[in-house]
Amino acid sequence: MNVLAVAIADSMGFILLIALLISSRIRRSKRDLELKIFTYITILTLVSCVVDFFSFYSDGKPGRLWHFINVFANTFCFMSNPVFISCWCLYEDIKLYNSKARVKRIYTKAFIPAVIMVIVAFLNIFFPIIFYIDEANVYHRLNANYAFYVVDLGYLVMSIVILICYEKRYGKAKFFPLYLMMGPIVLGTGIQAMFYGVSLIWVSLAIGLTAIYMSLQNEFSYLDTLTGLYNRAYLDYQMDNLLKDKNSVIGAIMIDVDYFKKINDTLGHSFGDEALIDVARVIILSKPDKAIATRFAGDEFILLVSNTSHYEMQNIIRNIREELRIFNETEGRHYKLSLSLGYAIYDVDKDDRDGFFRRMDDNMYEEKKLKHG
Repeated sequence: MNVLAVAIADSMGFILLIALLISSRIRRSKRDLELKIFTYITILTLVSCVVDFFSFYSDGKPGRLWHFINVFANTFCFMSNPVFISCWCLYEDIKLYNSKARVKRIYTKAFIPAVIMVIVAFLNIFFPIIFYIDEANVYHRLNANYAFYVVDLGYLVMSIVILICYEKRYGKAKFFPLYLMMGPIVLGTGIQAMFYGVSLIWVSLAIGLTAIYMSLQNEFSYLDTLTGLYNRAYLDYQMDNLLKDKNSVIGAIMIDVDYFKKINDTLGHSFGDEALIDVARVIILSKPDKAIATRFAGDEFILLVSNTSHYEMQNIIRNIREELRIFNETEGRHYKLSLSLGYAIYDVDKDDRDGFFRRMDDNMYEEKKLKHG
């Protein structure tokens, strides 16, 4: 057992997570559920890095205090391990599906193995089956500790299944590279399971969380803070990617909010913001999964669709109008939403990016003229 090596590994994890929490403080102030869970598991990992070091540092030191620290630290690490990995699955599920009903349906049962492991870790203090501390205050691992690795593996598999099922239904998950989280965890856990006296789990979790957060930072930079849709920078990024594929048929719909200035002037800007959020909701509920919804500028939105056709684009527009009708009939706002829409399909022989957007914009204004004419 190399206490210095453990100290270096746990210190590295501690520093990474402190930096993560500091850099994310503004984003976490929004109190979104997914960010709350991410924060909780980050803090749990940070504390575990500290406790893990003391579990090694106290090992073999004489005295009742060091014996207590040794027992407490090892028990805490065994209890926090299944809590972390199960809460990671919960975070991933909320991040991808954003459904409290789904969480309630699945996780009342999915948390059972983690709860059992926590109880077992606590009972181990009185009936050692995972580890024991001998009279010389030396830690000894027992065979039942491998059950924790089995449970960890089960939750890792569950995490992968959650992502696969999501992508099968909705397409590739953007800004959520699960391998950046899984890689360090699998490597660290595997090495620790094989080599007695090595402690890499918590620093591995810290590295994984930091890698995921860096990816989420990319997502944050591409999101419109008011509506939650992607912003113009992301639209440009996706257009660049789609234009590289000469065989892809690209379509886009320009969506403009009618009488938006009137909503702002008569009801106030807070109602104007609410109207923009409502428009974003209408678009999300009516678009196909492959379409990318963006807030283009002010009260203008663009829906970018790959591998499309005139028929599909017209069908999307019909869906938006139907969803808009349902919204106006059921929501009881102080205003009625009205949208002007125009679409275009990219012509590889004639269009450039500006010409494509201009045609789409012109088609949208033809409809707007009819409403204001």
